Amino acid sequence: MRRLISLISAFVALAGLGFVLVNATTVDRRPPAVKAITLSATAGDPHLAQTLTAIDIEFSEPVRPETAESRFHINPTVDGAFAWDGSRAIFTPSGTLPSNTTFSITVDPGVEDLEGNVDPLGLEEWSFATVGPPMVLRATPADGATGVSLDGSLELVFDRLMDTASVESAITLDPAGPVSATWRGSVVTLQFDGGLRLGSTYHVTVGASAADTGGSRLGAPFVVAFTTVGTDLGIAQLIPADGVAGIGVGTAIAIRFDGPIDPDSVREALHVTPEVGGGTRIVALPGTNGAAPDGVDTPTANALVFSPSIPLAPHTTYTITLDPVVARLGDPGAVNRARTWTFTTGAPPSSGQNQIGFLSDRGGVRNVWVMNPDGTNQRAATTDLEHVTSFDASADGGRLLYASGGGVWVMSIDGSGLQRITRDDGRIEYAPAFAPGDTRALVARTGPLGEDLGYWLVPLPGTPGRERQVLDRGVAPLVPTSMNGTGLGAVESDPAWMPRVAFEPDGRAALLVTSTGQVMLLDLADPTLLGSEPADPVPVGLTAQVGPSWVPARGAFVLSATTGSGPPAMYAVRAGGSVVLLPGTEGAIGPATVGPDGAIALVVSLDDGRTALRVLALDGRIDDLATSGASDDRSPSFAPDGRSLLVGRSPAATPTISQGIWRLDLDTGLARQLTPLGTYGRWIP
Repeated sequence: MRRLISLISAFVALAGLGFVLVNATTVDRRPPAVKAITLSATAGDPHLAQTLTAIDIEFSEPVRPETAESRFHINPTVDGAFAWDGSRAIFTPSGTLPSNTTFSITVDPGVEDLEGNVDPLGLEEWSFATVGPPMVLRATPADGATGVSLDGSLELVFDRLMDTASVESAITLDPAGPVSATWRGSVVTLQFDGGLRLGSTYHVTVGASAADTGGSRLGAPFVVAFTTVGTDLGIAQLIPADGVAGIGVGTAIAIRFDGPIDPDSVREALHVTPEVGGGTRIVALPGTNGAAPDGVDTPTANALVFSPSIPLAPHTTYTITLDPVVARLGDPGAVNRARTWTFTTGAPPSSGQNQIGFLSDRGGVRNVWVMNPDGTNQRAATTDLEHVTSFDASADGGRLLYASGGGVWVMSIDGSGLQRITRDDGRIEYAPAFAPGDTRALVARTGPLGEDLGYWLVPLPGTPGRERQVLDRGVAPLVPTSMNGTGLGAVESDPAWMPRVAFEPDGRAALLVTSTGQVMLLDLADPTLLGSEPADPVPVGLTAQVGPSWVPARGAFVLSATTGSGPPAMYAVRAGGSVVLLPGTEGAIGPATVGPDGAIALVVSLDDGRTALRVLALDGRIDDLATSGASDDRSPSFAPDGRSLLVGRSPAATPTISQGIWRLDLDTGLARQLTPLGTYGRWIP
């Protein structure tokens, strides 16, 4: 029995020990504690809060909410409500906290966990502050900035997220104008939809009613002032000109300014619609020796040039937009005004047969244009950026020879195959004319300093042979390669920069009028082929200011000239240099043209000072054509059929002004204007 009682006692002791051990390992005896306090909406610092924030109290374990909520204190007192997420209590104020205020949070001891364990310590104090009024941290451009672009914008960076509607309604602009806002987080970009005015100071104000997302308003209005670019960089010329139709598809697009421009300011300044690929460069226009090569920035460059990488589309209207960003060299505050203009291309002429060629600056620069015999389908054949001073056409009408920018160029009439036939070494060459056979050209030449280098026969590209001088004197000392306007002189004449030469059909002889008016008979036979010395030029004893014509039916050259005494008249010059006066041509002052039947049309000076047209038939018959009254007719050119004349007209009182090119019917005497903008018309070929 005693043994049994001992066993029972031992079992009871073991059971009690097991109970103690289980109770010690399964029942929570640890008190809860506050692990951390965080703010739901900070302002760059864990102890700096937005005015609209919640306060999170993280306990070490889940607690009984009523024991925690009753022991939570915030000073200054804030009304609010609790929400629970596991061991985290979230206190959300019922309203916006006051700005720029410091708060302290305490939690009294006594918070119980779910097992009844009590926190003996609580939280003595955790403090935070609310932000002050919102503010603008940075403005771009900054306050006081100058030289702001006319299409510029203003960027404002706030120190926090803002109520966008309240900010936008608080913005004012002085001088007044429409403003649109684009937001990116706490950054707003203001675009001035009406554009800014040149040389003006603007004040942008964000009023005190602008608020952040928590409702806090600016402490005071924010004001930033800036000044736009000042002195204007003027646009002197647009190429092609605004609104012009018939522009060549190979044209460049250029803007000439009234002073040198800063190369760094032109990038992305020009926009073409429809879009066209190409490159931009700056050049000097106008210039004696033409534009600067691609990629070369000239110290005096005053023009922005866009060169399309491929020809433009024919019969297409292009819109050009120039942004107000091109600055005057050395003065970044002086920029151009924005500009938009249009032009329309034509179709390149495929042939010059039965076409009329003429000079016109309607596109902004004088170039060679062609049109149908009735004046329709006018389009540019050349697309130079400097004035074309003269041109000639090959016998088949397939090529053009012309002078521009101090050089002589040849190309197919459709614009392809453009080549310079003379050297770009500072010399100036002009007045080109095809020699018979169209493999050589006669050109006048001056040196870099204007020295007289005479007249030269130059082989065209692809033609064997060397250039050679045929007259060592007589060219103009200075060629007005950048002349403006119509190119017409006050007196009916061929200007010295135009070709004043005619050739015998076999090309062995030519009659040339020098820039000083001396008439010279030239032997063009190549002495190296003949094995002899070159023949000396022969002066024929005449003085003229117009070029001659060859008359096959007469076997002679004819031209208006003087002998040094007596009035001007028409003279025939035969091989060997003999000169014969043509009866009935007294008063002949202008260039003559020869019809297919040998008739000669010329300009004569009338007793009243005006000019008129006269036709001298091969048999000597003379017809005076009816004049237009207040206008003078000049530069006649026979149609291929000989039944009509092309004439240029200008007011009798102001002969340097062009009234365009007219076609005069010789049977009816009626004249019809073909184009109001053109000079020196002629049939091609």
